[in-house]
Amino acid sequence: MSRNYHNLVSHYNGYFNAREILKAENKKLIENHKDDYSQVLPIFIYPTEEQSKALIPQMDIVIEKSSKVIERHSIYHRKKEHVKWIDDTYYLVGQAQFNKGLLVSAEETFLYLYQAFKKEPIRYDGLLWLIRTLIQQKDWEKVDTYTRLLEDDVNFPKEKEGLYNAIYADYLLKKDKDVEKAIPRLEEAVKLTDDKRSKRRYTYILAQLYQKKGYLKKANDLYADVLKLRPDYVMAFNCKINRAIAYDVASNNAEDIKKQLKKMLKDSKNEEFFDQIYYALAELAITQKDEPLAVQYLKKSAQVSTVNVKQKALSYYKLAGIYFNRPDYINAQAYYDSTTIYLPKDHEAYFLADEKNKSLLELVKNLKIVQLQDSLLKISNLSEKEQKRLVNDLIAEYKSKKERERLAEEAAQFAAQNGGGSTINIPGGSSSWYFYNPTSMAFGMSEFKRQWGDRKLQDDWRRSNKQSAFPEPGDDGGNSGSDVASAGVAAKDADPNLDQDTYLKNIPKDYNEKLIAHGKVVEALYNIGLIFKESFEDFPSGINAFERIVEQYDTSQLALPAHYQLYRIYLKQEEKVLAEKHKDWVLENHPFSEYAYIIKNPNYNKQTKATKEKVESFYTATYRLYEYGLYRDVISSCEKADSVFNSDHLKAKFDYLRAKAIGKVRSIDEFKTALKSVIADHPDDPVKEQAQSILDYINKNSSTPVATSIKNSYVVNPEDGHIVLVEVNSSNNKNDNLKNQIAIFNQQFFRNDKFDVSKILIGGNQNMLMIRSFDNKAQAMNYYSLLTRTSDLAEIVNGITYVITNENLRTLFKEKNLSEYITFFNANYKK
Repeated sequence: MSRNYHNLVSHYNGYFNAREILKAENKKLIENHKDDYSQVLPIFIYPTEEQSKALIPQMDIVIEKSSKVIERHSIYHRKKEHVKWIDDTYYLVGQAQFNKGLLVSAEETFLYLYQAFKKEPIRYDGLLWLIRTLIQQKDWEKVDTYTRLLEDDVNFPKEKEGLYNAIYADYLLKKDKDVEKAIPRLEEAVKLTDDKRSKRRYTYILAQLYQKKGYLKKANDLYADVLKLRPDYVMAFNCKINRAIAYDVASNNAEDIKKQLKKMLKDSKNEEFFDQIYYALAELAITQKDEPLAVQYLKKSAQVSTVNVKQKALSYYKLAGIYFNRPDYINAQAYYDSTTIYLPKDHEAYFLADEKNKSLLELVKNLKIVQLQDSLLKISNLSEKEQKRLVNDLIAEYKSKKERERLAEEAAQFAAQNGGGSTINIPGGSSSWYFYNPTSMAFGMSEFKRQWGDRKLQDDWRRSNKQSAFPEPGDDGGNSGSDVASAGVAAKDADPNLDQDTYLKNIPKDYNEKLIAHGKVVEALYNIGLIFKESFEDFPSGINAFERIVEQYDTSQLALPAHYQLYRIYLKQEEKVLAEKHKDWVLENHPFSEYAYIIKNPNYNKQTKATKEKVESFYTATYRLYEYGLYRDVISSCEKADSVFNSDHLKAKFDYLRAKAIGKVRSIDEFKTALKSVIADHPDDPVKEQAQSILDYINKNSSTPVATSIKNSYVVNPEDGHIVLVEVNSSNNKNDNLKNQIAIFNQQFFRNDKFDVSKILIGGNQNMLMIRSFDNKAQAMNYYSLLTRTSDLAEIVNGITYVITNENLRTLFKEKNLSEYITFFNANYKK
């Protein structure tokens, strides 16, 4: 047949159809993509893991049609391809593999395209996609190699330089988040790109990067450029919002921006974006150094945010930062906590918010301990008469507060029943207190119920596990029936905060109780000092806490670490005199302490850490031997660890592992002796309970051979060939229905793989379908994941499908106990 025939058929048959499928799926991918404008947009839109799974059937068709074109029409003669559509077809195959998530295969295809078609321009498309694939694999060394190769190539087409610069910017941002170097690359991409959609996206991202680096005027200008490129409504809206957020003080147009934002609030089309508008107004207020107004706008933003919970989270995050910087740590903690509730865990701000929330939570807890115990100790020095007078004052104040809350609640209910208006006023002026503002109260009640449902008004209402110091009204303490009914009125009326004993019982009355209270204070002070020093680098506050310990509690066991911490802080602040003072105290009073060793040898901690890491690495290797069933080697390694590392921090684990290995290869008596040694040598370690449990089992079942009772016959070997098993019963496989459905699933998701599906019998009574074979655990688990989570069969096969190695299948046939293997599977494959 002629070359013309092969060119014609390959183009208008397989290649054309495959290209159209790929174009349609890529178009759908872009249309269904929703950008998160709270973060820097991705330069390129790629399928997620779930989207890749959904794309498998269509991408397999692309690969199948393209493969047929190559197989039937390629004419490769004298190191040259004579059918001009073959290189384009390889290009389709590479993109289809990329969309499926088969990045290694895609890498091979694009590399072949680049190397095999040296005189065709499409080789450079292959090279660009090769770099993109390597970026997704985070193979930075190869990316460096191929980008250098490309930049040294004088024949690289000028029309592709815009795309290359965008790819390089993507590489810089994903590798090191190097915004400074990514900016000039993206500027080149904008300048050299003609495609309007790509140019618009590159320009918006470039504006975000300039804004991130603090070049506000440049960012503002670029957002204006995006608006000229006629973006969709959401991008246009975010451009306007970001122009306000990126307000440059030197431009003196704050009032114009404010008017524009307030005008946007009057447009009903923007209703779902009101939270972002208020957030922008808050940013503008911060720029103008009007913090109280910024706080009001941020609270308003959080209140009106109903759809975009991420924006609600960002408003909380900004509020938390403001309170933290004041510093108002209690409010800061509350807002950081709210941030972590609403913000997705993959957001760049989540980790910081979560860390600060945890630190502040601990800080606030300890601050309250110091506050409470100091107050109780102060009251304990008063006479009994004075104590009762003070308690009566507290009860009177509590009654007054409850009355104010009751009136405020009635006002809120009245407002809710009578409409209350759609606009939520920002608390301020005469209604600055929340409970005096009926509109805020009504909104707060509805918002609370929407988020948390109806909950009792009580301390720690948000926690599932509560331990209250006082019983709740109506809490019968576990009683039921008539006892509850008879005590109903009394329980309802009882309020421990109105009882003098509630307050008086916590006051320390004798020397021992006061000693306990002082112990709580000093421990909380040390925790406070550490949190200020380590988590927040608030050194003055840390100094205050540690100084109080060394001044008031100089005989406490925490005086030594407090002196050491003060030495470290003053050293960091270059307060040499004060640093020497605390250093001398440590060396003179505790010369053989660990703190003294650290002061004298700054590398002491590093050396200790290095030794620990060696021990942990050796233990991991030894445990791997145990998993592979090399029990004699385990015994030898444990004994070696005992002699080399002597008293290491993992000695208990080594001894317990040695005992278990002995149980696999030696007599019952030796095994029992080894277990008894673990119990005797490590009475305070968790391994003691584990060893005791096994020993008790052996003693209870002394007639049962140890090998049968504790032996695990199955071995973990990820690189061994694997098989997928599915339980078969009369309901799921009538007339071979399940087998046929799995065959359809294989055709749909694994078109290019050939699996054998056959029936086997295990244990004489359990029919199974066996799907084979897979080269390793990773391949089998990928099949398992798709079958049990994604396919139409998921509901039928989930919970009755297992992955097993060839070796373990032989063991299963021999032992005929499926339940034992299921236990092994759940422990080693599903974790």
